[in-house]
Parts: sequence; structure tokens; C-alpha cells
Amino acid sequence: MGTITDSDHSYKRLFSHKEMMADLISGFLHPEFASSCDFATLKRCNGSYVTDDLRDREDDCIWSVRYDDRTLIIYLLIEFQSTPDPTMPIRIMSYMALLWQDLIRTGRHSARRPLPGILPIVLYNGESPWNVPDDIGANILMPDPILRFRPSVPYLVVDELRLSLHHLVETRNLAASLFGLEQSSGNDDLFLLGQRLNAWMKKDPKLDPLRGDFSLFFENTLKTDEYKPLPNPFCGETMLAEKVKRWTAELKAEAIAEGKAEGKAEGKAEGKAEGKAEGKAEGKLEGKVEERRTILRRMKAFGMSIGEIAEITGLPEDEIRHLI
Repeated sequence: MGTITDSDHSYKRLFSHKEMMADLISGFLHPEFASSCDFATLKRCNGSYVTDDLRDREDDCIWSVRYDDRTLIIYLLIEFQSTPDPTMPIRIMSYMALLWQDLIRTGRHSARRPLPGILPIVLYNGESPWNVPDDIGANILMPDPILRFRPSVPYLVVDELRLSLHHLVETRNLAASLFGLEQSSGNDDLFLLGQRLNAWMKKDPKLDPLRGDFSLFFENTLKTDEYKPLPNPFCGETMLAEKVKRWTAELKAEAIAEGKAEGKAEGKAEGKAEGKAEGKAEGKLEGKVEERRTILRRMKAFGMSIGEIAEITGLPEDEIRHLI
């Protein structure tokens, strides 16, 4: 794993919150397993379990959770790399063995009892799809007569940039919303999803610390274009108002431009010159209408009603319905 940067730390801080881990489990693991987990028992274990053997892994997140009458350990590895790591199956096997060893060494588990299960999860956000085997057994060549000695240590890969998230974002899943922020195709989409997530979280005061870490992650990782300042949607109510004001100004400017273009076209002399002017004006108008349609569709896609859009933009509801 590469050097850990401030942006990496701000990402890992998000998964130091039990609400994020609960939503990761409920949204991305088997529903039957998730329904048996007691999320109230989620507990961060790094400080309790990890000793010298795992000191280099302090940036990973280790949690325990009760499911039925047992305890499961969730080992979350967060991969900030542009390409998949071919050594991941070996690393997973090594980290799991070290973690069990530390549990026994620290007296938190007796070697005479069955070991607690460990579920390894790799969060990966690289541009290239993950193409590394998800079980070390696939990397080991063994003759058939002794095949039973080949180890099997599977792990779960969450390939963030290639997930289908819409249904989970709609259910206000925090982990899915984080991955959705990373998938955002442009500043407008990024801001709107962030603002929507912030609005959800504000309804629960217990999530205020998590909102603060989302803000930190936004500033350190997502807000990357210094030439196009993007308001932080997790900092204050004025941010959406500023964005909406810009949208409204753009729509009004388009309407004024349309009126001028139409008046200019109508005042042109008849004949060939008039035809050219009208064709040029019509082309500009079509472009402006498409820009307006894009803005309105974005507003609708991120939860605004037709009435709210009409109130903000000053456009008639019928026209909004027609455009979107």
C-alpha cells in the first residue's frame, strides 16, 4: 500500500463512525447476514486488538459486531491506488493470521476456543477495474493428489467506481452516498449529492461528527479544481442558496438572450440575409434550451419537486414539465 496522505486519512476517518460501517454492512453484504447483525454492538477495535505485529496497519479499520450469538471481526482495508494490487490475496491472508495471533497474545481470546470469524473487505477506488483474484487459492498451483492443502482465504472487494448505487442512495445509505460522491461526473452533480446528503444528516444531531468528517473529505479529496472554486455542501445553509442563485441567474440570462435573438431576427431584412440570421438565431436558441433542460433535470434528479423548481427559477410549471 502506498504512502498515506491527508486525503487518505480523511477518508478512513469516515469509516471510524459506526453509522458508516452499519450502512456498509447493510448495503453491500448478504441481506440475511446483515439482518442478523446487532449494529448497536459495533465497536472499533484497533486500539484493543492491534499490537506490534500490526503497527504498520494502523490506517486500516478493524471492527467487531455481534451476529446471532457470535462475534465477527470486520477488517476493512482501504486502497487508495490507481491500479489493483496483485499482492492483495497474500496481504489478506497475512493480516488475518496476525490479527488472530494478536487476539490470543493480548488475552482477548483463548487459543483453546474456536477463533472468531474475520470478514476482510477491500474498498478500492482506482480508475482501472479490480482484476485480482478474490481468494489466494486461485494464485496457488498444487498437484491434484494434495489439493486439499491449498488454502482458501476469500475477501470481498467493493469496487467503488463501478457500483450501481441509485437504489441505495435513495434509501439514504451513508456508505453508498460516499461512493456516489466519488462517482459524480461534474461539479454540479457533486455539489447536489453532497447537499442532499448533508440535508439528510442534519435531521439527526448524532451524525454531526460524521458530517464534519464528510466536510473534511470533501475539502481534501473531492474539491480538486482550484481554478473552479466549489462550495462545500457540508458547511452551512448558504451554499445551496448560492448555487440556486447561480442557476436562476443562468436561466434568466438565457431568457434575455433568447428575447434579444428573437427581436434581432424579426428586425432583419427579408430574403437571404434574413434566412441566414434566423437560422443562426434558431441554432443559438436550441443550444440555450438544451442548457436550460440540463439544469432543470439536475434539479429534479436530486429531489426537488416541480413546484420548488418553479418557485426558485420563476419558470411556469408547465414549461418545466415540458422541458424535463
